[in-house]
Amino acid sequence: MRLKLLIFLVVTVTATAYTLVEYARVLPGGRLVAVDLAETGGLFENAEVTYRGVPAGRVESLRLTADGVRARLRLEIPVPAAGTLAVVANRSGVGEQYLDLRPASTAGPYLADGDVIPRERTRLPVSTARLLESADGLLRSVDPRDVETVVTELQQALDGPHLRRLLEAGSTLVDSAAGVLPETVSLVRHGETVLRTQRELGGELKAFARDLSAFTDDLEARHLDGAIDASVAVVPPVEKLVDGVSPHLRPLLTNLVIGGQTASARAHALRQLMIGYPAGIAGAFTVVQEDGLHFGLNLNLNVPPPCREGYLVERRYPQDTSVRAARLDTHCKAPRPSETAVRGSRNVPDPLPTPGIPGLRAWLAGYDPVTWRDGS
Repeated sequence: MRLKLLIFLVVTVTATAYTLVEYARVLPGGRLVAVDLAETGGLFENAEVTYRGVPAGRVESLRLTADGVRARLRLEIPVPAAGTLAVVANRSGVGEQYLDLRPASTAGPYLADGDVIPRERTRLPVSTARLLESADGLLRSVDPRDVETVVTELQQALDGPHLRRLLEAGSTLVDSAAGVLPETVSLVRHGETVLRTQRELGGELKAFARDLSAFTDDLEARHLDGAIDASVAVVPPVEKLVDGVSPHLRPLLTNLVIGGQTASARAHALRQLMIGYPAGIAGAFTVVQEDGLHFGLNLNLNVPPPCREGYLVERRYPQDTSVRAARLDTHCKAPRPSETAVRGSRNVPDPLPTPGIPGLRAWLAGYDPVTWRDGS
C-alpha cells in the first residue's frame, strides 16, 4: 500500500512540476525579444510565436508605448536576426492570431535577449473595422441604377434556351474529346516533331502564304464577283441535266465498276495487247501498198496441232433443248510445255488465279518489243 502511495505521489509531483514549468511559466527560459507594433492586430498574451510556421515560443506580455504596442516574446529555439520580419497572422478566417517570424536568411547571428524588432519590419492583418469601412466605401461608390442594369442584363443573358444549348454542346464536346483521348495524348507527345517540321519548313510556308496572297489579290483585281453572278443563270440548266441523268447514272457507274474490275484483273493481258498492237499496225503497212497487197501464204496444217484435251463434252440428243449451266472449266488441259494452244486462254497474262477455275494460273512467255518475238 505504501508503495502505491509513493508511486502516486511521484506522478503527481511530476505532473504538477511539468504544468508549472510548461504552461504557468514558473521557470521561464529561452531568449526574451521585443517587437514594436503600431497596434496589436488581435495579438494577445500567451499567443504562439512561430519561425516560418514552426513553433518557436510564446508572447509573454503586451505593453502600451507612446506610439504603439510592444510585445515581449519568449523564444525557445534560435531564430536568425538578419532582416527578421514579424507578421501577425490568422490561423483561419475566424481563428486566433499568432506571430510568425520570417528572417531574410537562415544563417546567424541569432536573436538574443534584449533585441528589438522595429516597427518598420512588422506586418499587421487588416482590421475588421478597416475592412468594413473599405467595403462601405466600395458599396457607396456603386450607382444602384448601374447595379440594376447589370442584374437585368445578367437575367436576360441567362434566360432562354441558349445557355442550356451551350452547356449541352459543351458536354457533347467533352464526351467527344474523351472518346479520342488516346489520340489527343499521342498528339501532345508527338507534337514536338510536328512543330519541328513546321519550323524547318518555315521558308516554304512563308513562300506559300506569299504566293497565296498574290493569287487572291489577282483574283480580286479581276472582279470575279461578276463572273460568279453570271454563273447563277447556269445553275438551273445544270440542275435539270443532273436530275435527268440521275436515274441512269447509278446503273452506269455500277457497270463501269464491273468493267473496271474485269480490266484490273486482266491488266497484264491489256499491257501485252498495248505492246503488241503497235507492232501489228506497223506490220499492216508492209502488207498494204499502193500497188496492191503484198503477203505470203503459208498453209501450216496442224502446225501446231489442235488441242484435244479438255474440250470434249458429253454429247446429247438434238431433241434435248433444256438449258444447261455453262462449263466454265472448259479449256485446253494439255500439260505444259505443249505444242498445242500456245496462245490459248489459259496463257492469258494474269498473276491472279483465273476466276471460276480454282488452281489454274495464267502464264505467258516474255515478249520482246524490239524483235517482235516472244518465247513461246
